[in-house]
Amino acid sequence: MKQPDMEKLIAEELLGKALNDEERRQLEDWLNADPANREQYARICAGRFSATRYDTYRQLDADKAFRGFLKKTRRTSRLKTTMWAVAACLIPLLLIGSTIWLSFRQQPSAQPVAAIAPGTTHAVLQTAEGDSVVLDKAMLAQAVVPLGNGVLHTTPQGIVMPQADDTDASPAANGTTPQNILRTADNGEFLITLEDGTTVHLNYNTTLRYPEHFAAEERMVYLEGEAYFEVAPDAQRPFKVMTRDVTIRQYGTSFNVNTFSKRYTDVVLVEGSISVLTGDEEYRLRPNERMRLDKTSARLSIRPVDVKPYIAWHEGRFIFDNESLGDIMETLSHWYGVDVVFDEPTLRDLHFTGNMSRYDSLTPLLRSICQTVGLRIVIKNRTIYIYQ
Repeated sequence: MKQPDMEKLIAEELLGKALNDEERRQLEDWLNADPANREQYARICAGRFSATRYDTYRQLDADKAFRGFLKKTRRTSRLKTTMWAVAACLIPLLLIGSTIWLSFRQQPSAQPVAAIAPGTTHAVLQTAEGDSVVLDKAMLAQAVVPLGNGVLHTTPQGIVMPQADDTDASPAANGTTPQNILRTADNGEFLITLEDGTTVHLNYNTTLRYPEHFAAEERMVYLEGEAYFEVAPDAQRPFKVMTRDVTIRQYGTSFNVNTFSKRYTDVVLVEGSISVLTGDEEYRLRPNERMRLDKTSARLSIRPVDVKPYIAWHEGRFIFDNESLGDIMETLSHWYGVDVVFDEPTLRDLHFTGNMSRYDSLTPLLRSICQTVGLRIVIKNRTIYIYQ
């Protein structure tokens, strides 16, 4: 049965009409089709929804109800009495109609959906020579991946670039540095081992530009998005990470760089030592410190932090430490490839603390958040609706 027909059927039942056998069967079929329907019907009968919208009157056969009322009204009644009776008749119509209208239309009905899977290993590599290859799990299952005139060695999580030997007359040694470009999209992550042994773990929606062979005096890469670096030691050649806002320089260390936010760039040092350059200024970080650059004011701050929430994604976890629901849902929308709709903008400002697996399906994760902050979350196709 179509939704408008079901609304009308329920309205007539609540108004006291005796349903015939066919109508009763249709109602029972609808109730049994989905547990959410039965729950919705119970809420309607309990009158949990506010009845404040006159538009709902259109959903009812008010003319028919009014004619029934007139049959019970004596023709000799005075006009004033009749008008009050009409109002008394219409009020329950509006109450019932708005209850049903809001129940059916204010919130999308939950639909049985397949589990929404988390992101997976997936990236696209474009070489300096113009070759391009999609690197997904199927491709990485091969021991090597042919690319141009050579091959890439693979791991279950990514690729290993060929190491340069001492006799290699690389392009970098000749003064040019052709760049490879590695990109992940929503729902993707990737691990690459560069030719010097440095490993870079790319989060979703991240771009890394790097040379096939590093220059003799320094190792430089360019980053947009978020990545975790474990830099191979080399006292003679500092490793530099360039972003739009800052440059990070180190010789051998582990750190996380996040440029996702429109408001700031974060650099968190896990171990070792790094310096952060912005403009003409250079700042040193010690382990368990975070550098935050405000992108609007260009102000930079450094403070001690617990690094676990910042690098949890790299270790396969989500750790939310009193984070706003808006920021949390932004993260989940990218990792799970879904859209998020808040019923009220103020819901974005609610805060949540939790620690959960990044590789679980989305539904149990949302259920945990929902129960903690007291919200109703409805999943329809690949859109998440959030209600008070």
